[in-house]
Amino acid sequence: MAYEVTATRRRPQRFEDLAGQEFVAETLKNSIKSSQIAHAYLFAGPRGCGKTSTARILAKALNCQATDGPNPEPCGKCDSCRAITASSSLDVFEIDGASNTSVNDVRQIKDEVMYPAASARYKIYIIDEVHMLSNSAFNALLKTIEEPPSHVIFIFATTELQKVPATIKSRCQQYNFRLVSIDKIKELLEDACIELNIQADSESLYWIAKESGGSVRDSYTLFDQVVAFSDGKITYQKIRDKLGILGIERLNELFEKAVEKKTEETLNILDSLLQSGISVEQIISNSTEYLRSLMLIKSGVTKESLLGKSPERFSQTVLESWSGVQIERALSLFLQLYRDIRYSLSPRYELELAFSKTCWLSEYVSPSEVKIAIEKASALLAKAPVSQSGSLSDTNSVRPSADFSSASQINENSSNIGSYSDTKGAFAGNISQSNNESSSTDSLARDNSAGESSSASPFNASSSPAHSENQENDQDGEMPHFALFDRLKKENQNPFPKGGALPPEKTAAATNTDFSDYDSEYSYAPDDYPDEESEESQDELYEERINEQVREESTEENAGQSSNQIYSEDSHESGDILQSPDGFSISAGKIFGTLAAELSVQNPMLASALMKTKKWHVSANTVQTSINTEYQKNYIEQNSQEIKQMLAVICKMPVDFKIIYEEEKIEKKQEELPVQVKLLCTAFKGTVTGGKL
Repeated sequence: MAYEVTATRRRPQRFEDLAGQEFVAETLKNSIKSSQIAHAYLFAGPRGCGKTSTARILAKALNCQATDGPNPEPCGKCDSCRAITASSSLDVFEIDGASNTSVNDVRQIKDEVMYPAASARYKIYIIDEVHMLSNSAFNALLKTIEEPPSHVIFIFATTELQKVPATIKSRCQQYNFRLVSIDKIKELLEDACIELNIQADSESLYWIAKESGGSVRDSYTLFDQVVAFSDGKITYQKIRDKLGILGIERLNELFEKAVEKKTEETLNILDSLLQSGISVEQIISNSTEYLRSLMLIKSGVTKESLLGKSPERFSQTVLESWSGVQIERALSLFLQLYRDIRYSLSPRYELELAFSKTCWLSEYVSPSEVKIAIEKASALLAKAPVSQSGSLSDTNSVRPSADFSSASQINENSSNIGSYSDTKGAFAGNISQSNNESSSTDSLARDNSAGESSSASPFNASSSPAHSENQENDQDGEMPHFALFDRLKKENQNPFPKGGALPPEKTAAATNTDFSDYDSEYSYAPDDYPDEESEESQDELYEERINEQVREESTEENAGQSSNQIYSEDSHESGDILQSPDGFSISAGKIFGTLAAELSVQNPMLASALMKTKKWHVSANTVQTSINTEYQKNYIEQNSQEIKQMLAVICKMPVDFKIIYEEEKIEKKQEELPVQVKLLCTAFKGTVTGGKL
């Protein structure tokens, strides 16, 4: 007996044998039992899923001679059934639509349908790949399939349903065939192994089933190829070696080197694979499949039929080193690579570049992670410590870390910003005795004072370095000028080493006198020495700033004592009253206070944004407010649905919420001269004529 391929030998002969098409089989059997037989059928679906086999089974069921009428379970033994199985029946015509596309072929069918069947009940026309017919041929069939003779039945099969005209579809009963699951194909392959007395391991059969893509015929074809070189025992090792595919072990080794950032070793392994005869396309395909399995495992999927092999066989090093987002990024990289190599100068170069990028994939930061980092930074800045002058601490003193995940470290650094000695003696004790240290301190003071407002002073933490008990000897603080004068006066030192400015009456131009010994007679100009009144005024200024600092600290402490003060209703109260249909009334300020209190627990970021709004107004069933920050306005609008839901509960009626952006007009205040500039003006008898403070 001649050799018969597995796909032909194991072709289904009954409706029960159709794999994965239970709906189609059950529907056709019930229509035959109830004698509701259509005159035209259209079977559509992917290749190798049983369309032609179903058409033959239906033809045998309609013409089976074991019963007086159509038999839903054809016997397969009568003359009609055997003839249809052998494709030799005179009343069942199998026509290839790809080679009989012209209108003349259809005209021949129209002439033949007028004659009754030779020996069977029905004359059946099975047209495979019907979508290949020309438009003229389809038009010629319209009238025939709409009102055929009672003894004629048409069965069309196609893999491209979209190419079949709607006029044909509307005249046929349509059945959609589906791809067969991997588990079902594996069962069919196991039965084929038993039939042929062949041993096969589970992993090899899973690989064959997966490679078939859901097509039973493709799986049988690949199975025959594997059987030919397996010598009666199919193993995954033999498949890998003979067909030139990458095994799981090689892929694990390759990607382990990639996650360890060993680019040289990764590219060397890749070169050895290419030298062994594995094509670039095969490496891309296997790598993509491997990454897809890793993504499924990372998502919690452990089904062996989806992965193609046991989850334990995948490298735990790769799974633990890469996050789910990074694995998705790698998968996207290889999918794009497969699309790009078609137009590439060298597919190998593209592959090597992709693996080089994969070696640094651990450094990849997804947009969602960037968003989380920004939100953490935003939350941190919202709660940043306030300096003694009432402004945020100087960002020049401490640079924020690029890794915002370590919020505790940032808070620790931020807590040091703005720490400054609050006693007059402490300033005097931190005077630099070294010229280098002094110049460094002066330079830092100049840099910090460049961006200060008119309220900047030596007491402002933003204009001085951070200090702690352990840092006093490492970095000198900035001494107030009046304290410097006081100390130099007591030590009889000249605050102006060059003698300061000469009095006008003692200049050379006025007296024509030589003042070469001026430094020995005068330690400094008499007018430059601060008098008692100026000392008292500077001491008063010092005490006033200390008291201001104490008041600010007291205000900060009181600000956090009660949440009722944080979510005060007075600053948002407009006097408007919202009246619900059932008589319930509530003020605009009360609406804000209740909403802010609820959101402080459920959504603190949104509650913080609402705190920046201005007065709340109520009009009919609309609550409206404004804000002078466009970013926060957009953020509130994004969460408007949540706000509306909470307002409906608070107001006991559906309420609309609107927020508008109002640009804040800042009036420029006249800037006050810093203390250092005033002292310079006093020392050199000068005035400020311009420049930026």
